[in-house]
Amino acid sequence: MSRKALVAMIHVGKARMGWDEATYRAWLEKHTAKASCTACNEAELSRLADELRSLGALDKPGAAPSSRTGIPGGRGAGRPTASQWETALGIAKRIGLTGEIDDPSLAAFCKRVTKVDHPRFLDRDGMSALINGLYGWLASRKRHRDKQATST
Repeated sequence: MSRKALVAMIHVGKARMGWDEATYRAWLEKHTAKASCTACNEAELSRLADELRSLGALDKPGAAPSSRTGIPGGRGAGRPTASQWETALGIAKRIGLTGEIDDPSLAAFCKRVTKVDHPRFLDRDGMSALINGLYGWLASRKRHRDKQATST
């Protein structure tokens, strides 16, 4: 895929996620250590597009979620995609939570990060915020483990 097409895809994903400029730039810096797509090489742009795909931002609007059981949601354009649910629950499991939608720890974290009482009530933007929060939690745990390993 051409560089121009990758940049366009990333900007479509940004719009579908509903990110403002500051959120978008923070996401770019988190994943590439660069604040602009123009500073990224094609491999970085491709990874960014893959990340947006995993968040469900590049799914066709109105696409039906997967038939996987246990993932709540409807078929509305604003509902989280099956890919977003799988990503969020997978990260939660890597953190050490149950990886289930009804995990009380996940619900408490969701409320703290998104101000929504339970993950099942999230829209795509809220799910994006939850996923970013979970990534942050996972990174924090890794830094803590690395710090402990170096101090022993």
